[in-house]
Amino acid sequence: MEWIAALIGGLGVGSLATTIVDHYISRRATNSDRLYQEKREAYLGLLGALHKAAIQHSNENSKDFALWQTRCQLFGSPEVVKFAQAIVDTNDAPRGERDIAFSGLMESMRRDLQR
Repeated sequence: MEWIAALIGGLGVGSLATTIVDHYISRRATNSDRLYQEKREAYLGLLGALHKAAIQHSNENSKDFALWQTRCQLFGSPEVVKFAQAIVDTNDAPRGERDIAFSGLMESMRRDLQR
């Protein structure tokens, strides 16, 4: 009869452990998904701001790009931040340097979102 009580107690502890592990895994997946969404939004916003700044040079568009660049600093990878700054640094540089910075930015965003 004692084995029945031990079996019932063991099932209760197992259920509790399963619930805790499931909660931890679910929370981790939610945080991971949230970070992915933040990165994606920051990267798309940065590209949109870069497009607007390239089409029409203005202080407003430059400030918009700087805002999205800051969001990338918060949520993005260091490599993305480096290439976003390279875009700014090559603003008046020859087209080849700017193209290299843009290609690096796109590739680093792609790699970061695939992780």
